[in-house]
Amino acid sequence: MKVIGINGTDFSLMEPLSACIGFFDGMHRGHQALMQETVSYAKQNQIKSALICFDPDPYDILHKEKNRHIFSMNQRLKLVERFGFDFCIIIRFSDEVMKMDPKDFVLNYLNRMNLKYLVYGFDFNFGYKGKGSSATLQEFGTFDLKMVPECRYYGKKISSTRIKENLLKGNFRLVNRLLGFDYCINLKVNKCSKKGRKWLIEAVAADMDVLIPKDGIYPDIFTIQNGIFLLESDKEYSPNEILEIVVKT
Repeated sequence: MKVIGINGTDFSLMEPLSACIGFFDGMHRGHQALMQETVSYAKQNQIKSALICFDPDPYDILHKEKNRHIFSMNQRLKLVERFGFDFCIIIRFSDEVMKMDPKDFVLNYLNRMNLKYLVYGFDFNFGYKGKGSSATLQEFGTFDLKMVPECRYYGKKISSTRIKENLLKGNFRLVNRLLGFDYCINLKVNKCSKKGRKWLIEAVAADMDVLIPKDGIYPDIFTIQNGIFLLESDKEYSPNEILEIVVKT
């Protein structure tokens, strides 16, 4: 998969694309519905597939504060590749993009990407004050459109917000159900000491922008105390080494 960064409107993409668009923080089952439709259309029509997202988080620019994420950008890129995309297009989100008229966003960004098909969620909005909608895409876009409806689990919308709420409760079982795959987090080792036949690892989140689950003891996974992760291992790790911990439920 090729990652394409776009900073400003001076760009051009030559290959015809089937693409989906959003922030894709959780890569959850709702997002996967968009991704599956995008890749399926690309294969059926023998064109390339792309996921279009934004960095930094639009929330950070709009609210002038950091938003905690379910996954880091590096984790999200690995997940995008796992779903079979040819490209991940990352639009740099800035004050200029935030204040852009929705029509201009379509004309200056989307129409310049050689899109043949664009997939978006029912709640996707864009442009100044989020005034861009499905109607804007239909009026000014030069591509076919597909809106994916709300995805629900036990009668409630699957969303990144719902996943974050349950991460903060330490409810990994529901988190995994909403994601559609096992939650994982990358940890950076602070220190590693011998404990009988095991090694005791003390670590912190490798990316400080990710949301830390609730403090507590999670048997056979880890213990979290004041944001510090404690876990046992059969092997020794060096300080600053990165571990990927997968939480199976």
